Amino acid sequence: MQRIRPELGLARRMIVSNIWLLEHQGRRLLVDSGHPLERRALRRHLWRAGVRGPGDLHAVILTHRHSDHAGNAHWLKRTFACAVACHEADAPELSGARPPPRMARWRQWPLDHLLCRIEDRWPARCPVDEAFPDGAWKYGLRVVHVPGHTAGSVLLHHEPTGTLFSGDAIVSGIPPLRLFERLALAKPGYSSDVGRCHAATRAFLSDLPPTRTLCAGHGPAVTEGVEQKLRRLLERTGRPDPVPPAGP
Repeated sequence: MQRIRPELGLARRMIVSNIWLLEHQGRRLLVDSGHPLERRALRRHLWRAGVRGPGDLHAVILTHRHSDHAGNAHWLKRTFACAVACHEADAPELSGARPPPRMARWRQWPLDHLLCRIEDRWPARCPVDEAFPDGAWKYGLRVVHVPGHTAGSVLLHHEPTGTLFSGDAIVSGIPPLRLFERLALAKPGYSSDVGRCHAATRAFLSDLPPTRTLCAGHGPAVTEGVEQKLRRLLERTGRPDPVPPAGP
């Protein structure tokens, strides 16, 4: 693990998406679980971080259900006897109780369309131990529901350390690169209702809590001038809009 802060690590050389290891009051928490194609690399990173068997990992907390973020959740649950948690709006689809909406649309860039077809064919599946709501939760985390990337996409703000886990609602670079920092909101091609996600994210940014580290689903860790960069992102993407109401 690449040590970002004393309590925070990032699985290195993972290509598809970022996986974050957060230590809170003696508990190890994994924020997102990566894609199954990178499972062997994840196991190696966890071993080096001291996560080697049941009891070493307390929970896997997901920013959303897409397979590049939730694809290893079931394997982690079985291997380390840990809990898996996600937002209550994503839980039925992640658990398999409800089929996810189709992502692939013909009015997409060819690569986006191909990746969405793969997601439609092999969505992540995992039993959910806890479905959290919006608001203050456990482990010092506050859940900010930003639906529209998926129904249950969230921002997770770790209040004790000012760490923002943004999933795909805010990315810090161009996937799969971590070398170049470029903050952006959720990408339309992979979002069910990108306007709604953008509106909810901008509303959060307009009243940003103290934040010293940005841990996005894609791109590098941002540790310098984080609040200023997030405010510039808000200015660049427009003023906060009213968040559209949830559909039926």
